Amino acid sequence: MTDARSYTLILGGDATIKAAQDVAAALRQALDAHADIGIDTQTMTGADLTTVQALLSARIKAGAEGKALVMLAPIAEPLRRVLEAAGLLAAEATATFWAGQSHQTIGASTP
Repeated sequence: MTDARSYTLILGGDATIKAAQDVAAALRQALDAHADIGIDTQTMTGADLTTVQALLSARIKAGAEGKALVMLAPIAEPLRRVLEAAGLLAAEATATFWAGQSHQTIGASTP
């Protein structure tokens, strides 16, 4: 059952490949239970490309299900460094997602 209220998922600690299964599971559970999800990464101490992949995958899944998944600002410095190195903060398609500026999701149909 989907909850209509906004839900905040806190992704803290080490979110690198060592914790990839836990990060993916937390995102999956949040998407299964909620329609509007904000991701709080302020307490994240580690991130890598698997973190980014999990977040983008969850964003696509949310869009396909008509749900909203947004990053809450500010994002953690370890995640910001990975995004900058990958050029994702400057990429038009993802920059607003990482900045927490848009509730629009990839894969969402436009009327």
